[in-house]
Amino acid sequence: MLSHASAAIAWDLPVVGRAVEQPCLTVQSRTALRSLAKVHLHRATLDEILQVSGYGATPVARTVADLSREHGIDTGLAAADAALYSGLTTKEELLSVVARQSRWPGVKAARRVAEFADERSESPLESISRLRMDKHHLPPPRPQALICDEWGVLIARSDFYWDEYGVMGEADGAMKWEHDPKVRDAHDEQTRFLESLGLIVVRWGWAELRAFDSVVRRLRLGFARGARPGSPLRRWQVRHK
Repeated sequence: MLSHASAAIAWDLPVVGRAVEQPCLTVQSRTALRSLAKVHLHRATLDEILQVSGYGATPVARTVADLSREHGIDTGLAAADAALYSGLTTKEELLSVVARQSRWPGVKAARRVAEFADERSESPLESISRLRMDKHHLPPPRPQALICDEWGVLIARSDFYWDEYGVMGEADGAMKWEHDPKVRDAHDEQTRFLESLGLIVVRWGWAELRAFDSVVRRLRLGFARGARPGSPLRRWQVRHK
């Protein structure tokens, strides 16, 4: 049965890091099969098997837990957030699977993923950025805030927003626009407009995740300089959904 990274791919979940090196299959722990050529074979208890794309696979919550235990929190959280965002599983299902695996190797990572997962994250970069922020003890941001001008006209939806500091975080860097000058210029114009309203915008990309200290410094500088609630420099508002 497909499991771990192979099951994640079948469920159309993102798989980050080095999790995809060879196909992953899981068989019942009492099965006599010991190995398969060019396959990473796991032996474990299988409570449920679902069909996806014509193959038997571990359920989504189990797949996320297995990814987390085998490949760590970054890989697990990227898949967990995507699964929640897509409605493929629930927080309760993730926690339930982890509870049943309480004595399994790597369960600490799986528990951390289940507890920290958030359906509001819309990309693996956002998911892992949230982890880095938490590791550096930054204040929790509000994901997917709708930023409007003084008259309530929608300008942007921010990946991360700190209303108490007047700071917006965008986990994308220039990667999406660097090969399209027109799109890049329009994006830069939007950033300039947001900043003209008094909002501080901090951007980063995948390359900065390994050394997130530079992003932390820029965010903390923004927190110190930002237009806080009540400031006359604050000329934007946030639309409540």
